[in-house]
Amino acid sequence: MAVESIKCPSCGGGLKFDPEIQKSKCEYCLSEFTTEELDKLAESFENKSAGHGHLMGYICNSCGAEVVTEETTSATFCYYCHNPVLLTERLTGEFKPTKIIPFAYDKDKAVSRFLSWAETKKFVPKDFYSASQLEKITGIYIPYWMADVEADVNYSGKGVNLRVWRTGNTEYTEHKEFRIDRRGTIDVDNIHEIAMRKIDKALIDSISPYDESKAVDFSMSYLSGFFAEKYDIQKEEIKPGIEDRAKAYASNLLQDTIGSYHKVYMNNTDMDISIKGWNYTLLPAWILTYIYHGKTYIYAVNGQTGKSFGELPVDGKKLGAATGMIAAAVFAISIIGGMLLW
Repeated sequence: MAVESIKCPSCGGGLKFDPEIQKSKCEYCLSEFTTEELDKLAESFENKSAGHGHLMGYICNSCGAEVVTEETTSATFCYYCHNPVLLTERLTGEFKPTKIIPFAYDKDKAVSRFLSWAETKKFVPKDFYSASQLEKITGIYIPYWMADVEADVNYSGKGVNLRVWRTGNTEYTEHKEFRIDRRGTIDVDNIHEIAMRKIDKALIDSISPYDESKAVDFSMSYLSGFFAEKYDIQKEEIKPGIEDRAKAYASNLLQDTIGSYHKVYMNNTDMDISIKGWNYTLLPAWILTYIYHGKTYIYAVNGQTGKSFGELPVDGKKLGAATGMIAAAVFAISIIGGMLLW
């Protein structure tokens, strides 16, 4: 397995992508580099060292410790020296992303968003938002398939409007028919679907949407300092769902152009769906997991927009104490009320 770290060109320290400044920053000499600068430096280095290849094995090239990851992980940290590590063989060939939306929310903002949400909830275990728990929040790039779809449509029919009125004892009905003819091509771009099985799809869908117009060409420098996963769902598996979503969108768009009639009679609703192209895309999220009484709770923040969603555990002791206090108060009020009645 090829292992690579994005090194600072100035001092050799590990670089991490900083969402706040949208640059890679060295934690040692504080140098900052744009993605374009790092790509040019990497290209220059590859030209000079062609034929030598990358460091092989699961070995951290900073401290020499073994790096153990899951099969789908493509960017991680060394558990000993915390140096950011990119498993480059999992980022090449068919597994090389074409697009990426960089993190815009850094860890401090993600933690702040989480605290503002969790601390307003009652009966939450105190250690759920303790400092040690908050340290577990992880920035991760999640793999998606993103498709551009073309819908060739041929809709025809008629719309009918009726107007009824009375003059004296006579009732009149006006019947008007309008030809409906919609032909052409509708482009539906950037339809995305998650491309890995182990992530909670419902949770991730809850922090959508992303602004796909902010997607940029993939560069490994964006991954440094974050975790990343590679896909384990082939695009052929999600293709039917992508096509169904494109068809539903195009149908709704056509319906909006038809307008409203008393009655609509369609004799032709042909629609041919074809996918123009695919982008293997990485989208950013902050994930926090918490195990309470054997159940895993997950909280997520959209790494681009800050939209968040999650489930909170309930501390049985807090809930029991509160219930007891309420019961005692009700009992006391009933006793006092009884005394006043007598």
